Amino acid sequence: MNEDYKKIIGAFLIGGAIGAFVALLFAPQSGRETRKDISRTTKRIKKDTVHLVEETVESIDDFVSDVKDKATALIEQGKELSDTAKKEIVKTLEHGQKAIEKQKNRIMIALGL
Repeated sequence: MNEDYKKIIGAFLIGGAIGAFVALLFAPQSGRETRKDISRTTKRIKKDTVHLVEETVESIDDFVSDVKDKATALIEQGKELSDTAKKEIVKTLEHGQKAIEKQKNRIMIALGL
């Protein structure tokens, strides 16, 4: 939604600039006045464009930072799950070994060994 908003604003800025430029060219003014108006409009458009680019770069930087933070959090969560899983596997193996030892002892007793 935020990206669409920026695209719409950019389109309005460009459309406004083109409209202003065309209006200046067809305005009933002297050449000197028209050149001054074109110069002012060009400076304003340049300033607006620089501002829009800076906002876009800042937005991209924020997005990249958010992605890095989320990726780091997922990696940490994966490590924690991995450590927990390892502990559970070891615990299960130890439990299985104890059960095997019990059955081995029962069989040996039953066989009289």
